[in-house]
Amino acid sequence: MGTEQRKTIRFLVEDNIIVALRNGSTKIGKVKDISMGGLSFEHIYDEHLNLEPLKREVFLWVNEFSLSKIACRVVYDIPIGTPPEYESLPIHFITRRCGVQFETLSEDQRTQLNFFLKTYTKETAP
Repeated sequence: MGTEQRKTIRFLVEDNIIVALRNGSTKIGKVKDISMGGLSFEHIYDEHLNLEPLKREVFLWVNEFSLSKIACRVVYDIPIGTPPEYESLPIHFITRRCGVQFETLSEDQRTQLNFFLKTYTKETAP
């Protein structure tokens, strides 16, 4: 993916963090890493959901915690190798990794995101 351009440190997350990117339609996936500036997640590609929306928002869920309506922009959405757990399925999924950059966070969203980073992240992502 080239030279590191992130301005904030990314952290790895627990395995059970779910994200939805809403942009007219919705992409749901598993968060891979996160920071105060953005996150990346893996999702199953659906060509019918590839619309160019006017507004994009991210929603995070884990256990009893949720953080919603974080305005963002998609930085990349690239194909990745098929995970081993999908290889035995009769239907072949196209897995992609999507990176989003958060836009202006409200004070409440910033506080919630700080709590999330302290509670649900593991260590610094490479």
